[in-house]
Amino acid sequence: MTNGPKSAEETARHAWGMAQRVGMYIAGLPLDKRDAAFAVAENSLREAGQEMRITGEKMDAFIELQMKAIRQIVSDIDVSGSPQGGRA
Repeated sequence: MTNGPKSAEETARHAWGMAQRVGMYIAGLPLDKRDAAFAVAENSLREAGQEMRITGEKMDAFIELQMKAIRQIVSDIDVSGSPQGGRA
């Protein structure tokens, strides 16, 4: 018995939550540090995918989807003003 997600829906929630946390963290970094942080995030996703035995096109799609979500979250935070919830 594993402690991992039990359904596709739960897996998607976990993936979205991870993307939000990483995006918020990266959005809080200075602009000159973000490219390195995106690279670390992508490498971490690749390692996680390997641990989950994801390979080939599925790995590429997993990473692409997660990185698009992370970048969109960072962009949305930049527009709203801060990773802590926007402008007051």
